[in-house]
Parts: sequence; C-alpha cells; structure tokens
Amino acid sequence: MKKFDRRQFIKLASVAGGGFLMPDPLKVLNDAVGQLVGTKEKPASEYYPEPVAGVRFGMVIDLGKCIGCRRCAYACKLENNVPDTISPPYIMVFETEAPTGAIGGHYASPEMRGRGTTMFYTKLRKDKWYMPVQCNHCDHAPCVEVCPTGASYKDPDGLVLIDYDKCIGCRYCMTACPYGARRFNWWEPHVSRDRRNPLVPMRRHGVVEKCTFCVHRTRKGKFTRCVEVCPNKARTFGNLNDPDSKVSKLIESERNFRLKIGLNTGPRIWYLTKPREKRMRWYRPLPPFENLRGIRS
Repeated sequence: MKKFDRRQFIKLASVAGGGFLMPDPLKVLNDAVGQLVGTKEKPASEYYPEPVAGVRFGMVIDLGKCIGCRRCAYACKLENNVPDTISPPYIMVFETEAPTGAIGGHYASPEMRGRGTTMFYTKLRKDKWYMPVQCNHCDHAPCVEVCPTGASYKDPDGLVLIDYDKCIGCRYCMTACPYGARRFNWWEPHVSRDRRNPLVPMRRHGVVEKCTFCVHRTRKGKFTRCVEVCPNKARTFGNLNDPDSKVSKLIESERNFRLKIGLNTGPRIWYLTKPREKRMRWYRPLPPFENLRGIRS
C-alpha cells in the first residue's frame, strides 16, 4: 500500500474538499437554461409581500358551523400549489362522534383516505362533529426556535413562514410543532403547469412546508382562501390589533378556546363551540365548488 507524507495528504484532502464545495454542474446548467427561457423559479422570499405595519393576523373557526365538507382543504390545495398526494394537507379536518368527544382517528374519512386532498364532500354526515387543524402561527412558535438555519421565521404581522431556499430538511421544526402542522416533501412535488398559481412558490424535494395564512393574499388586503370558500362561514380572519374587527370581537366570546394553550405557544387560531340544536340549521344543500366565491387569486 502506497504511503503518503503529511504534505501529500494535505494536498489530497484539499482537492477532495474542494470537490464537495463545487456546485453540481447539472444544476448550474439547468439554472442557466431556466433563466434564459424564463422557467427558473425566483427565490421563495421574493413571492412574499412585505409585512403589514400595525397588523397582527388571526383566525377564528366556529366548530358549530363546520360541517366537515373539506372544501377549505381542497381550495387550499389549489391556491397554494399543493400536489395531489396522500401526505397530510395544510388543513386537516378531524371527525368525532360528539361535540365534547376526544379528537382522534384520521384527518380524512374512510372514502377519502389514499386520495390525498383531491376531493371534498357534497353530501353531509349529520351525526358527526369536526375539528379543522392547521398551522396556528404561534406567537412563541417552537418551530422558529429550533430551526438551525433561520428558514422558519416569524414576521412582525404574526405570520410564521418558511424560506425554502434556506431549509435543509432536518425536520426539527416538525418535531417541535405540537400541532402536527408541517409536512415534508419526500419526493419531488408535481403540480401541472396549468394548475399552478404564479403567486405562490413551488417547493422542492427535501424541504418542509405548511399553511402560510395565504400570505400572498392577506398582505394585499384579501382573506385566506379557506375563509372565502367555506359555505357556512365557519371561518373568520382578520386583524387582532383592531378592536372593531370581527375576529377581535369573536375571541371575546365565552365559547372560545385554543389548542394546547398550556404549552405557552400562543396559538393565533381560536375555536368556538356551539350547541347541537343550533348547529342543525346549517345542514342544507351545498352549492357546486365552482359557484363558491372565487377559485384563484
């Protein structure tokens, strides 16, 4: 076996180390071609409008009005370039037998399992209660605290976002999140070009993603897509710093609660409860999805 002296070893190590630091030639070529033909994705941070001064966004979900149609999850998929996979969607709607029962089981009903977020209900299950769960955009977000690269961060208007160009896929944030609100791209996500929303960045294989409170819409004065498409107006979104906003008035209700408040995360999604006898009036024929207010930004 050939022996190396100290000088030769250092030279060899330097060459090997330089090889690891060299960019992937194929990636460099693809990026160059993408710039020429206009298909290269711009950095994710450039898609996000600047934070709105003096605003703190929050949401209220009325469980008495939620009928489990999953249109919020379906619309979220279309709006945010979420692929048709069996991975958990940004919005998970859990089903329970009683209004005060424990939330458990799968986020999709048996006939929806294995189809990802590709369908929603047109017929209702009257004997069920529902609990939508998504990113809570916490005031003290554990995901932000554990992220080693600063990819997960919180803006002044309260939105917790991800810089996909900084994400290294360590999934520390997924472990830290007590709400199970994040998903990891194990494979390269595929969304056909005719379905892509140009206002939302495409995420790549090996990164984490989640609900953004439709940052591309809400910072432009619009509602989140899930709020717009809910047929029973179970969702309310607005500025918590405005005492006259509807969302601020709703969180003053004695019927409100937040998930896992004892963990001191400061979730900014409130839930309202409602007696069953008042809830039944919401069971009415649902309009076709296309007839709901808008399906694009």
